[in-house]
Amino acid sequence: MPIADEFAPDVVLVSSGFDAVEGHPPPLGGYTLTSKCFGYLTRQLMTLAEGRVVLALEGGHDLMAICDASEACVSALLGNQLDPLPQTLLEQRPNQNAVCSIEKVIETHSEYQAQFPI
Repeated sequence: MPIADEFAPDVVLVSSGFDAVEGHPPPLGGYTLTSKCFGYLTRQLMTLAEGRVVLALEGGHDLMAICDASEACVSALLGNQLDPLPQTLLEQRPNQNAVCSIEKVIETHSEYQAQFPI
């Protein structure tokens, strides 16, 4: 978020396929983010561009998972109170693929952002 904030976008556009949501077939995602997590991610994006966030649903493979994640995102966009995340969820170890991806992003962006020294 620091780099996005520094960039100061006028609007945030998100292609929302929800591949990482629980219930999505592992070959296409393999992650297990809860629908609630997508609501919190949307809320974080709303701190950019004075809250101007557009979510475009791109499809998906598990209708219930997509519906639940979409509902959480729309609820966040509407400014509704989000359900708290369970403590057990907050204490889980992150998916190793996610850790590798985050490390690559930090490495790539470190040359542009002083907050990510390697």
